[in-house]
This record gives sequence, structure tokens and C-alpha cells, in this order.
Amino acid sequence: MIVNLLDKLLFGGLMLIAMQVPVVSDHYVQYLSGYYEATRHQVEGFRNTAARHGYPDEFGMINDLLQNPNALIKDDARQKQQTLQDYKELTQSLATLINGNYFERAWFISSPKQWRTLEKVLENFKPGIPLSINDLVYSVLTALLLSTLLTLPLKMRAFSSARA
Repeated sequence: MIVNLLDKLLFGGLMLIAMQVPVVSDHYVQYLSGYYEATRHQVEGFRNTAARHGYPDEFGMINDLLQNPNALIKDDARQKQQTLQDYKELTQSLATLINGNYFERAWFISSPKQWRTLEKVLENFKPGIPLSINDLVYSVLTALLLSTLLTLPLKMRAFSSARA
């Protein structure tokens, strides 16, 4: 009886936690979207400048700037390279968060590389219920699976005690 009660409480708690993954993912998308738009605007500026000055693309322009003997121009080129790298990573991150399944989003959000951003996202986070049927189903199945795995040893022990 105590094992069944523990199982139900554990399942309920895990389900509440599992339902937060899609909600946190949505908050994450909102957080990154502003940064993405600002970075995209900068990259478009790089592309326009490169085209105006006869470069095939922004990479060619940056490579040329890196060859300049002036340290200030080289530093600026390195900053542009970093902005392009940030833009690429933001594009991939948003693609994962918007198009990824429940587990891909959970894995992305919980990866150590994302912890600093996750802390910022969680500052304004309000728990909720996911609106997508897929997210609800994944949340329930994840909670059910984890609950079963965590209480299985207790149930087996209780079963073996009852038989003896």
C-alpha cells in the first residue's frame, strides 16, 4: 500500500516536472529570438558591406580584413568572425528548439553548454502546462517511464516479501 502511494506521488511529481520541458523550451525560444534578430541584422550588414566593396561574401571580406597590418582592423575582423559564429549557433539552437521533438529539446536545454543561458531563462520562468498534444503525451509517457523505473525495485521487494 505504501509502495502504491509512493508510486502515485512520484508519478505526479515527475509529470509536473516533465510538463515543464516544453514550457521552458518556449521561454528559451523567446529569449534567444531577440538575440538572434539582432545578430541577423548585424550579419546582413556585413553582407551588404561586403557586396558594396566587391567581395563575394562576408567571409571573403573578413579574411581580407584579417590580412590587414592594422591591429584595430584585425580585432574588428575577429569580432565579425565571432558574430558569424554566434549567428550560426543561434540558428541551430532555434531550429532544435522550434522543430525538435520533446527529447531533443530536453537534451539541448539541459546540456552543460546551455546552463548559463538556462539560468537567465529561468529568472522569468512561470510553470505551466504545454499546449501541444504531442508535448502532453511525451510528458506523461516520460513521467510514467521514470516512475516505473524508479519504483520497480520497491515493487519487486514488496512482491517478494508478500510471497514469503
